[in-house]
Amino acid sequence: MTATDDIQSWIDKSALTELVARLSAAVDRADKDGIVDCYAPQSYDDHGAFKGSGSEFAEMICAPTGRAQQLTMHHLLGQSVFDVYSDEAWGETFFVMHALIAGQVAVGYGRYIDYFRRMQGAWKLAYRRVVPDVTIPGDDANLYWRPSRDHTDPRYDRLTAPPTR
Repeated sequence: MTATDDIQSWIDKSALTELVARLSAAVDRADKDGIVDCYAPQSYDDHGAFKGSGSEFAEMICAPTGRAQQLTMHHLLGQSVFDVYSDEAWGETFFVMHALIAGQVAVGYGRYIDYFRRMQGAWKLAYRRVVPDVTIPGDDANLYWRPSRDHTDPRYDRLTAPPTR
């Protein structure tokens, strides 16, 4: 890699880090437009019980009724590792999510395994899989991708579209 390639890689990884952070902030604030802006028009989010497009995810998170409106959420993001190849990238970001449910604090944590596309000069999330190590009460862990400590972990499969299960 040349120095120019190194600089572009750093710029791309910085933009991807910002995108993941903006999405978490928009989810925590129930900012529907902010959530939608982070996703590619043709996107898919696999969030356990919820599976659908980025705009459908925004609708669910920002619904005026239901479980999402009963939650106060706070996402804390840890390290991210990104691999960038021209106009596509894969990433893994660690998270801790705190929620206030019926006056009780609940904690879940795990990783986001993401596939991104650069579209019209901007990075967008095309496919997200949530891989929790611990889910909050009420979530069915069987609906999520399973973590493993070997090469069968979702971080290695580099999916660009939702698989059929």
